[in-house]
Amino acid sequence: MPFFLKGFFLSLSLIVAIGAQNAFVIKQGMVKNHIFIVSGICFICDVVLMGLGVFGVGAFLAKNKILNLLIASIGILFVLYYGFLSLKSAFAPQSSPKFSPSNPLPLKKTILLTLAVTLLNPHVYLDTVFVIGASALMFSLGQKLLFALGASTASCLWFFGLGYGAFKLSQILSKITKLLDLLIALVMFFVAFSLIRYVWLLVGH
Repeated sequence: MPFFLKGFFLSLSLIVAIGAQNAFVIKQGMVKNHIFIVSGICFICDVVLMGLGVFGVGAFLAKNKILNLLIASIGILFVLYYGFLSLKSAFAPQSSPKFSPSNPLPLKKTILLTLAVTLLNPHVYLDTVFVIGASALMFSLGQKLLFALGASTASCLWFFGLGYGAFKLSQILSKITKLLDLLIALVMFFVAFSLIRYVWLLVGH
């Protein structure tokens, strides 16, 4: 099934880069915080966004400058906030974690955080709606279905593998928690910087 494989490998190549969403999933897996829910939300969001792109809605979103500016601006504030929290955690005196297997974040807060880190980053739309959508423009309906199924399969395997992989390695990762927090903070600040550049380009045009 070449179209399935095209979707699978394109989606995987876009999703594996360490970004805000992946760093967040790793952290939740490491501290055993609602892993199935976190991974599931990331996967479902991907399926919906890739579906929008593959089946033709991406063009509207791409042309909506105000919507892109709004998402990017809110995203900047969120990733900066999350980055500063991670940086604070990295340099705080060693103590019991704020949330742990015995004291996880409330489910509602976990869901809201996962949605925020997933949907408040325009890069997510760039990868799923625009790049994957553009790659399927010339396909027939049947080919698009196979392509979208392949892309969705890659997303499912990646997010659940990432979350539960971090869970399995949690004892090892717990020994380098501060290093991970520092890495997550750097990732968030890099994402914020790239979003600021994105907003600058949007405003400039």
